[in-house]
Amino acid sequence: MSHKVYSYAADRSGASAVEFALISPLFLLMLAGIVDYGSYFSTAHGVQQMVNDAARTAIAGSTAAERLQLAQGVMDTEADKYAFLSKGTADLSITEGAQVVTVTLNYKPDGGTFELFPLPPGMPDSITRSASIVRGGY
Repeated sequence: MSHKVYSYAADRSGASAVEFALISPLFLLMLAGIVDYGSYFSTAHGVQQMVNDAARTAIAGSTAAERLQLAQGVMDTEADKYAFLSKGTADLSITEGAQVVTVTLNYKPDGGTFELFPLPPGMPDSITRSASIVRGGY
């Protein structure tokens, strides 16, 4: 009888399955967080690139209304270039100083959040980026 108990205790054939069952939920949670934060950073980068291009184009306008129209045109044409940018609300504004034109974009996705999975904390509801161009090219 003691030989059978010893043979069951020495059997290690299911150890890998038990270890995988203990570790896999943590691994999947980390993977979900990586995907969530990666998609957020990709979206933030796309928003920054779009506002940079909008500012470069807006400086060519001679009036504030024309600058806003040029910047909005860039936003409309470039929104499809970035994979993680969905059709959401994008509020574009232009602030003009004596020598600087600043274009600001506030982007909020349709779903209201950037989270693909509800578990990772700390995801904001919107992304606000701005770009400034000095008049005169100096």
